[in-house]
Amino acid sequence: MRNLTLGDRGREVSDVQKRLLTQGFELGREGVDGYYGPNTRLAVRAFQQRRGLLVDGEVGDNTWRELVETGYTLGDRLLYLREPQFRGDDVLGLQVKLNLLGFNAGAERGVYDEDVERAVLDFQRNAGLVPDGIVGPVTLAKLEALRKAESGREGKKIPDRYGGRVAARSLAGQVVALDAGHGGPDTGVVSASGLTEKDVALALVLRLDELLRADGCQVVLTRSGDQDVPLYERTETVMAADAAFMLSLHANGNDSPEAQGAACYYFQRSHYFSERGRRLAEHIGARLDDAGARFLGSFGRNYGILREPKAIGLLVEPLFLTSPADEGWARRPGFVDRVAAAIRAGLADYLARTPLASERGGERP
Repeated sequence: MRNLTLGDRGREVSDVQKRLLTQGFELGREGVDGYYGPNTRLAVRAFQQRRGLLVDGEVGDNTWRELVETGYTLGDRLLYLREPQFRGDDVLGLQVKLNLLGFNAGAERGVYDEDVERAVLDFQRNAGLVPDGIVGPVTLAKLEALRKAESGREGKKIPDRYGGRVAARSLAGQVVALDAGHGGPDTGVVSASGLTEKDVALALVLRLDELLRADGCQVVLTRSGDQDVPLYERTETVMAADAAFMLSLHANGNDSPEAQGAACYYFQRSHYFSERGRRLAEHIGARLDDAGARFLGSFGRNYGILREPKAIGLLVEPLFLTSPADEGWARRPGFVDRVAAAIRAGLADYLARTPLASERGGERP
């Protein structure tokens, strides 16, 4: 669907409003009127805040998909492995229950993938059920009965069973996907003097591509020029490459010109977060700080580019283009080399300083 924003009208807006009302968000006296007014924008922003999305008050691909998925609760439909994969809050609820019981359903992304099917089959065998991988009333009843014995654990982060360990120390041989944010008519943030986020992101990605290839990495780009690539085409590129790491480069913006610095974002949804992503964020953030970008911290977000791939993913914003100081830095010779080198070094630090899987019996993350 097209992006929806303030002032839009039509059936698509009515659909968004109905879904927001179902979730308990207020739309004001107008209710479902098919007009994207200020009350609808406030409701969208509240929904985005609750779901860990980018809070921009617009309904793009990521927000729309979350609106659809939040309408499913566990038990609404049979769940099993298929193409396209089932996705929604019902799948997320299933993963939470399985992980609580010790069955590894993978990262709690709300997608019924091979990891979820494997956990369901494991559970069914252990529970004395027919191991068919189909989650229907019988499997759900057994899950609920066992869940009662585990009461009090809901909402707690289940430790990464691999302890965040890595399979290798070296960058050589790693498959790394690089995503330059925005592109084409989507400029992203624009500085006071016209420097665009899309151009900064692409310049950083192209330089980082050179550095990582020199290290022996296999690098995949979601865009290599000034193209407008839809969000879920980007994630499909990352998944098709079976990348171990995904780095999405952006620039930040704020209403206040005083806001400046760098931030890294890893996948988080509700109580679940990527431990490996958070650790990688801290390593890259430390290197950015050394390079001259004041590191503001690492933060968990439910962005589509982080949620969809199984790769260890980060969204990196090394500066605020709305800051005169940061923009001035970005225009200096050597900015791109310095920032790209810092990100590359942070990735190398992560691999060098994280315990190896082989150190605990050969498990692989």
